[in-house]
Amino acid sequence: MTKSANNTAPAVRRPRDKSFGIGSRVFLASTFAILLVVGCGGWSVQAKLSGAVIAQGQVTVRTQVKEVQHRDGGIIKEILVEPGSTIEAGDVLLRLDETQTRAELGVLRSQLAELRGRKARLIAERDGAAEVVVERDAEGNTISETILKGEQRLFGDNRATRDAQRKQLQAQIDQFAEQIRALEAQQQSNAAERALVADDLDRLMPLVRRQVVEASRTRTLERDIARLDGLTGEIAANIARVRGQISESELKIIELDQQVRTDAQRELRDVEGKIAELRERAVAALDRMDRMDLRAPISGIVNEVRVHTIGGVIASAETVMTIVPEGEELVVEARLSPVDIDQVEPGQTAKLRFSAFNQHTTPEIAGTVEIVGAAASLDQATGQAYYLATIGIPDDTVISRRSLVPGMPVEVFLQTKERTALSYLVKPFTDQMQRALREE
Repeated sequence: MTKSANNTAPAVRRPRDKSFGIGSRVFLASTFAILLVVGCGGWSVQAKLSGAVIAQGQVTVRTQVKEVQHRDGGIIKEILVEPGSTIEAGDVLLRLDETQTRAELGVLRSQLAELRGRKARLIAERDGAAEVVVERDAEGNTISETILKGEQRLFGDNRATRDAQRKQLQAQIDQFAEQIRALEAQQQSNAAERALVADDLDRLMPLVRRQVVEASRTRTLERDIARLDGLTGEIAANIARVRGQISESELKIIELDQQVRTDAQRELRDVEGKIAELRERAVAALDRMDRMDLRAPISGIVNEVRVHTIGGVIASAETVMTIVPEGEELVVEARLSPVDIDQVEPGQTAKLRFSAFNQHTTPEIAGTVEIVGAAASLDQATGQAYYLATIGIPDDTVISRRSLVPGMPVEVFLQTKERTALSYLVKPFTDQMQRALREE
């Protein structure tokens, strides 16, 4: 029995034609690549992409946080507030030790009282008053009874001394007056004696002419008259001299009173100058006393307290705490890199992200650039330059303004002008080429 040829003959395999599959794949790949390049190129040329400048900032008060300083400084006695305390304008924030200032004020007031007592005495001496009268000053202050009695005692002693000098001079005047009266009596006696001698001479002269008596007797009478006339002249000269002494003594009395007034007026000017100086110092000391209580200049919330030690010393004009004004508008201050400053301008839109809040429940907030710094500032800590930009927070924000606190960190995204994707890709290379071409 024989098998069929179809069953016994081996099967012949035909070679597979591979030329169509490889070529088509290459063609398809090339076409896809070309389309991809053309599409991406067209997209990079046509598509507009928005960029952003990223900056770090913080919430602040538009009018800035108020710094509280003390003009004179001093020793801390009591701290009455802490960060977060709500205060009203005029509330006492901190109290300084007033011991030294109070002692200085007491010394000044004591010196003023003594000078005012001396002034009252000098006025009484100048005006010739009978007693010392002290009036209240402009503040209604008077002087102690001890000072007043001391000045009254000195006033009485000075007056007693002057009265004694005046009495002594008056006694001299009285003595001179007695001398004048004695001289005048002697003068009258001489005049009477001369009259008698002259009468004798008149009766004797007829007898001499008739040669009844000798002429020598008339010469004796004539010599007596001449002697009496000389004595009368001497007495008159003595009277004039004594009267001159009286005038000198009377002038001394006048000069005594005048000298008292002159000395009192001169000393009074010195005392008034010292009083004016001490009053100025007392006013300054009283002002320092009033400033021992450091009061809040405005209402708001205490943001920071920089002193903590009772008994510690604060320097003059040192900032001891800061206050956030009540009801002040909050803004964001962002620091911009100098390389990005040309891409930021007032009116530009900014997105604000408050990193202190939960990012899942707190969306980004749109703000507006209000102010861009005209010149760069320098960070003293890092030495980096920056421009300060102020960004306004809209009133209708979903974040309650009560939740925003000055100092809270903020991420700021400042949207820049639209550019094509190709410009983003090409700009680094073109910038590098421009720098390379400028190099020598």
